[in-house]
Amino acid sequence: MKIKRDQLTGAVLILLGIVVFMMTTSFSIPITGAYPGPRMLPTIAAFGFAVCGLGILVNGTMSKKEEKVYMVKAGWIRIGITLAVIAAYIAAMTAVGYLIATPVILYILTTMFARGSQTSLKGRIIFSVAVAVIIYVIYVFAFGLTLPGGMLFG
Repeated sequence: MKIKRDQLTGAVLILLGIVVFMMTTSFSIPITGAYPGPRMLPTIAAFGFAVCGLGILVNGTMSKKEEKVYMVKAGWIRIGITLAVIAAYIAAMTAVGYLIATPVILYILTTMFARGSQTSLKGRIIFSVAVAVIIYVIYVFAFGLTLPGGMLFG
């Protein structure tokens, strides 16, 4: 029996939902009617992952449609490179902080995903800096949170 892409996706979403739910149980603040606490949103997300995953799994199992090739080798390589770039971003943010690492990584990712399209160097730079600044302003000024300053500058 060949496992279909929808069956695999559904199973992964169900497992992700279970893992997220198990992680939320480690939060010490209980959910109450007056203050839902930090567990509420991840718990809702975990439930959503599991329910959607179950739906996709059942739909994929009941479907009699023939599946086409999902992703070629180049696509899997691109996913691997993207995950490596994100891992490098985490390391860079620890070293140099959010304000330096984020525009650089956004530029790298937009350049990777812009291949074959008509985007300018200036446009990707402006986009990368603008997104980083907007997120910074929202987190720091609207929410009153701090973003990593990095070991070199923080």
